[in-house]
Amino acid sequence: NPNPNEASTFGNFVNGSNNSFAANAARAMAKNPGTGYNPCLIYGGVGLGKTHLSQSIGNQVHHEFDNLKIVYVTMESFTNEFIQSIREKKTHLFKNKYRYADVLLIDDIHFLQKKTETQEELFHTFNALYDANKQMVFTCDRPVSELKELTDKLRSRFERGLTVELQPPSFETRYAILKKKIERSNIEIPEQVIELICNNVTTNVRDLEAALTKLVAY
Repeated sequence: NPNPNEASTFGNFVNGSNNSFAANAARAMAKNPGTGYNPCLIYGGVGLGKTHLSQSIGNQVHHEFDNLKIVYVTMESFTNEFIQSIREKKTHLFKNKYRYADVLLIDDIHFLQKKTETQEELFHTFNALYDANKQMVFTCDRPVSELKELTDKLRSRFERGLTVELQPPSFETRYAILKKKIERSNIEIPEQVIELICNNVTTNVRDLEAALTKLVAY
């Protein structure tokens, strides 16, 4: 099991004008990993669904292909594992885990900044997987061009494939997201209350769901 959050599926992801290109690309990658959009970089602000999409790819591939090795990790965990492998003199185990993945999903690559040795290690991992046509998906909170403390060779690797941006959801998408969440939790909420939330919470999906949760708690 890739070990991402099992609730993160394409079925639970609400498509809107702000994310449909990214969502369609993610679905295509899950159907044929490593063949089209490789690597794929998904970027956007907090709470817009980057991790949800990345984990949905992992869950869908796991569902469709029994034999593929899926590795999902945050950049922070990747870094910590790498440091630990050096300390324990087990870098060969670390390399085996990541360089023989069929699908590698790494969240929050902005965490890489200033970490020169981890960047070097990821660079070699990237090359090994790219040459073997293995699917790689990265998420970031901003465009890679804005990551100042990143080596040029790694930056060019991230930008080699498909880069997609997630925008804040429109009113209609916010409405659809809340409706879906309400249906799943079997609670009755009047339409005008849903509209009130959608009109007032415009930042991201996470804030939207938090407002609903708070309301239900009251």
